[in-house]
Amino acid sequence: MPRLILTLLALAVLFCLLCGPVTWVALRLWKRGDLEAFRPLRAVWIAQVALASALVFAADSLGSANPMGWMVAIVFAVSLGGAAVFALWRMMARAKVRMRVRGRP
Repeated sequence: MPRLILTLLALAVLFCLLCGPVTWVALRLWKRGDLEAFRPLRAVWIAQVALASALVFAADSLGSANPMGWMVAIVFAVSLGGAAVFALWRMMARAKVRMRVRGRP
């Protein structure tokens, strides 16, 4: 039983680590006036979990020497990469809306 609890705790920490940065970016954008920033987060979270899971399974099937290290590295990379891509996407969408408001095509 304690092993199951520790496993669930580790999964919860990794999930928070995976989805935390993109949520923080959405909060920052929302505070800056992007009221639609939280709407696409559900799809982003699912995509991040799917990508991280696929990469972890791929690393495991390749027979990596340090599977826990690879798992943490993959979660960090997917988390930070997803937050960066999400921020760029929302900023480009916001700039496009501003251009339309100003009358530029």
